[in-house]
Amino acid sequence: MSGPLAELLLDTLRLAPPSDPQELARRWSTPNVAARAGGIAAWIAWEQAEQWLLRRLADCGALAVVPPTLAAALQQAARRDAKAGLAVDADAAHVLREIAALGVPCVLLKGPARRASADQLPLADARLTRDVDVLVPATEGERLWGHFRSQGYVPYQFDPEHLPPGESEVQGPSPYHLRTLVRPGGAAVELHLSTERDLRPTEAWNRLWSAARTVRWQGLDARVPSFTELVWSALTHADVADSAGWSLRYWLDAASVIAAQPVDWATIAARLATAATGSRTLALSWLSVAFRLAGAECPPEVRAQDPPHLEGMVAWRLAALSRFGRLRGWRDKLLDEGTRASVGLPLASLVGGRAWPIHLRRRAACLAARSTYLAWRYARRGA
Repeated sequence: MSGPLAELLLDTLRLAPPSDPQELARRWSTPNVAARAGGIAAWIAWEQAEQWLLRRLADCGALAVVPPTLAAALQQAARRDAKAGLAVDADAAHVLREIAALGVPCVLLKGPARRASADQLPLADARLTRDVDVLVPATEGERLWGHFRSQGYVPYQFDPEHLPPGESEVQGPSPYHLRTLVRPGGAAVELHLSTERDLRPTEAWNRLWSAARTVRWQGLDARVPSFTELVWSALTHADVADSAGWSLRYWLDAASVIAAQPVDWATIAARLATAATGSRTLALSWLSVAFRLAGAECPPEVRAQDPPHLEGMVAWRLAALSRFGRLRGWRDKLLDEGTRASVGLPLASLVGGRAWPIHLRRRAACLAARSTYLAWRYARRGA
């Protein structure tokens, strides 16, 4: 059901040295790859993993034989993302200096934390980062928010005349960080009081601060989460109950740690026994894919009994993007329902508050997309 192209892409992306680099390069030089270069470029852009593929091709010695159009697309995207990443680095350093000047401890989260750990984790800085996320003590959150407000930052999407219940200028829609702050030309800043919806701020701070590592980054001594917390953050941030969480851009966050550093899998397994990630089965399946992309053996305590067929998922996405790339609405529906069917998710939920004819059309579109995927899978198995 997967096909040689999907297998080639995954063999290249895997964060482990290829068993035979020359054979991998030969596979990239075949006519089939050249003929489908446009589809590969569309797929890797949809996954938001251009830097990942480009750097793995270079590491494996295969970049020289990649079709020129694909190489150019990857290089252009990599330059764009690298430029954006450097801008976020500068903004993150500014935020850390401002917080330190007020005598408040903090822990970098998400993208900035990965970028600060890039010398310890392969490709940790390869994913596009747009925001500066920082965990601070709950008792200091509003003071810090007010300080940045006085420095020219403004609250994002703040309309004082149409505030939903429970929101204010400082408290936005997120249950675990204060309202996002932005300034012209700079990255958005999110001051986190917690890292999960159901984790109390005090517990979140104690958990992350007690195990945080100190790294030298941007001329500063920055505190970043432990490797175990980085994996946990990758899993919870991906949202395994939604098809969007089953994409390369999220798996890289976990795979880069798994490939290079020790993780306390007993702690991860214990947390999976709670409702923190929704379905434990889905979380284990998601982690199993991260291990495959890391090129590492999954320990028993977090091993899925029936992991999803990653090659098949990639092959379907390549097919949908190649054949329906111009029909964006139908393409997105095919990608969504194909992913949902692959990992055992139900049909996409319908947005409330709409007239029933719209609901009926949306449900029919979901069923049609799921049926198209299942027919494709059946045909591939019989081929």
